[in-house]
Amino acid sequence: MSYSLALGPFHPAWRGPQRFILRVDGERVADLEYRDGYNERGCAERVPRLDLPQALFLVSRICGTCSVAHALAFCQALESLCDLSVSERAVLLRTAAAELERAASHLAAAATTLETLGLDVNAALLRDMRETTLGAMTRLSGARLAPDFCIPGGVKRNLSAPDREEILLKLPKLSRALYRIVEGMIDSRALLARAVDVGGLPRTAAEQYGVRGPQARASGIGRDARADHPYAAYGALPFRLITQEGGDLYARLLVLVLEAYESLKLADAALQHLPAAEWQGEFPMTLKRGTASSAVEGPHGMIRYTIESDGQRLTKTRIDTPRQLDRLLVRTLLAGALVDNVVPIIASCDVCTACAEQ
Repeated sequence: MSYSLALGPFHPAWRGPQRFILRVDGERVADLEYRDGYNERGCAERVPRLDLPQALFLVSRICGTCSVAHALAFCQALESLCDLSVSERAVLLRTAAAELERAASHLAAAATTLETLGLDVNAALLRDMRETTLGAMTRLSGARLAPDFCIPGGVKRNLSAPDREEILLKLPKLSRALYRIVEGMIDSRALLARAVDVGGLPRTAAEQYGVRGPQARASGIGRDARADHPYAAYGALPFRLITQEGGDLYARLLVLVLEAYESLKLADAALQHLPAAEWQGEFPMTLKRGTASSAVEGPHGMIRYTIESDGQRLTKTRIDTPRQLDRLLVRTLLAGALVDNVVPIIASCDVCTACAEQ
C-alpha cells in the first residue's frame, strides 16, 4: 500500500517551522519533499539600519536557544573592529554562559529524541537536568535565556559571590547525574535496538552537504570552533572534542549528551577561579573603518559574524549560521527509513530554523 503523509510545519519534536511530505510504500519512506523558508526575517540586512545597541538587541534575539552565541559573535566582531579589550573575568563569565546555554539546548534535544523513541523515564531526567542548568544560568546572567548578557568589552551583569558558590555546588552534582544517565544509555538494549543504524549520515555525505555542529561530529567530522580557533577562554580551559563515527541516530544522541556533560564541566572550570577584575562593557563611541569577523561555536554549530564599517556606522553585516536540513540532506537521512523512525531521526538532528533562516 502506498500513501502520502505530511508532517509539519509545526511539530513538538523540532524547533521552528518545516514541512515534510513523505511518500510511503508499505512501512518505509520511498520518497519525500522538504519545505522550509517559513521563518526568514532578513536580520543581516536590518542590522546596518540600526544603531549598535539596537543591532545587538536584534542579533541576540535571532534564536532563543542560541542567544548568547549570537551576541558573543557580534560583540567579538565589534571588539576586533574597534580594538576593544575584554577583561579576564568578563571572558570567563561569557564562556560559562555560552556553555550553560549549550548544555541546556543539548539536554532539551536529547530529551525530545528519547521521548520520540518511547524512553520517557530518561527523557524526564534530562528535562529536570535542563531546568537545573537554566537555574544556574539565571544566577549567572539574571535570566533563563540570556540575550542581554554579552555587550562589547565585557558583560552586562556581574556574578556575585553567593551566586557563584551556589552554581559551583550544583554543576558537579549535575555532571555526575548526567554521566550516570550516559552510562545507562550506552547499555540500553531498547535504545540500541531503536537507534543504531537508523537515519545514517555517512561522513562523506556530511562533508558534501556542509553539515556543522553536533550533526557533523556524530558523523566523525572533528570540527569545532572552540578547538579549531579558540576564542573567549577556550584556549586556557580543559576542552575535549566529542565525536562519534556511526553517523546514525544513536551517534547523534550520544554526541548531544556527551557534549552537554563537557559543557557543564567547562562552565564549572570557567567559574572556579574568577579574578577580581573589571567586568562591565560598553558600546564604543566611534567605529573604525574596516572589516572584522568573529566565529563562535553555537549549540547547533559554528556561527560567524562579519561586519563592515565606514568609520561612522555599520554598512554591511553577514551572518553565517549552521546549515540545517534541505531536500538532499533529508533524503539521505529518511529515504528507506521506517515510518515509525521518521520523527526520531528528525528530532536527533536538533534542527534550528531560527538560526538557519535568520
